[in-house]
Amino acid sequence: MRRIGIVCVLVLGLVGCTPSEETESIEKDIEEVETIEVTTQPSKKWVRTLVEDVPKDTESLSDAVVQQITLQYKDGSEGHLSTKDVIYETTVGDIGLIAIGHPNQTPSFGVYHYSRDKEWVMHGMKHFGITDASDKRRHDLALPQDLMYTIDSEIDDVERPVKLWTLYDETQLVTILMTDAFSVVDGERIHGHADEVERYRLNQPNGNGIYYISQDKLILVTGNISEEEILTLVDSLPEPSSGSFPFYEPE
Repeated sequence: MRRIGIVCVLVLGLVGCTPSEETESIEKDIEEVETIEVTTQPSKKWVRTLVEDVPKDTESLSDAVVQQITLQYKDGSEGHLSTKDVIYETTVGDIGLIAIGHPNQTPSFGVYHYSRDKEWVMHGMKHFGITDASDKRRHDLALPQDLMYTIDSEIDDVERPVKLWTLYDETQLVTILMTDAFSVVDGERIHGHADEVERYRLNQPNGNGIYYISQDKLILVTGNISEEEILTLVDSLPEPSSGSFPFYEPE
């Protein structure tokens, strides 16, 4: 399998970087790679992420990310993602979104955004964890926990730009995705809501997911929480046109 890039990662004050020519070799189909500090086991300091080609004809999104990502540690060893560590995995239209736990790190996660025509193409990834500097916040939303960490991402160098917000703690992750509305045939309509916004249940191999269209935006909410908790969260979200979506403006 041909390696196409090496990405720098900050780990507990140690900057793990590569020569400029290696960094420049990352192909343009990886539009955004962002990282923050993560806590690792003392003997497994994570310094680099290797990004490889997705083998052709890969059907599963989880297989795509597992085969594409390799983590390198300071001691020279490598960590490989595993499908057993997938937290949620969902597709709506041609968009793919997956979260997966990282090996040898407690806790650390990756959220990966893909699109698919004939083959899976990664457009962005966000690696994050919980450190002493992490700050839980109250978001005035109906979340599983009153206080959760938050990380956001915006990917606009793609045909369909997306904005992502992931709210998480040590065991739970919920991602909210917003993009321009498009025709979708995925999902089963969920009945029983009084408003006019129709919600659709996605059939996911991992986690639960719901999407709806409002104000010309498609909103996807997915995570490793129950469908009832996701519906409650969806009902608490502001309108997509809100300048602070998915949160509320401070009073």
